[in-house]
Amino acid sequence: MKKIFTLLFCVAAFSFATSANTNVELVEQCINVLLNNNGPSRVQATEVNPVFDANHDGVITIADVTTLIDQGLEQEMANHAPSQKMDVDAIIDEILTSDKPKANIGDVNKAIEHNLKQE
Repeated sequence: MKKIFTLLFCVAAFSFATSANTNVELVEQCINVLLNNNGPSRVQATEVNPVFDANHDGVITIADVTTLIDQGLEQEMANHAPSQKMDVDAIIDEILTSDKPKANIGDVNKAIEHNLKQE
């Protein structure tokens, strides 16, 4: 179980390494709370910092750690997203006309979602 927490922490640390984000510290503290708990893997949110209870269910579990990591990744993606619209037609044309396209249908979906957020 400790390996899972360590792996999650490493993913979070590498994800946020390029920016000074307090969310990394929050994830690290939340993992430490879970690792230092000698009982079951559930810690009452009232016993520690309620900020760790990211999904607001009253207990702190690994689900809260993953929620905090997801929130941090979403925030980073929003901060680094290009401000211009993506050319969806060009991506589709590249997929249809190229023998070995670099893009795929997932890239088309991401481009559409990006353009919708820009509106």
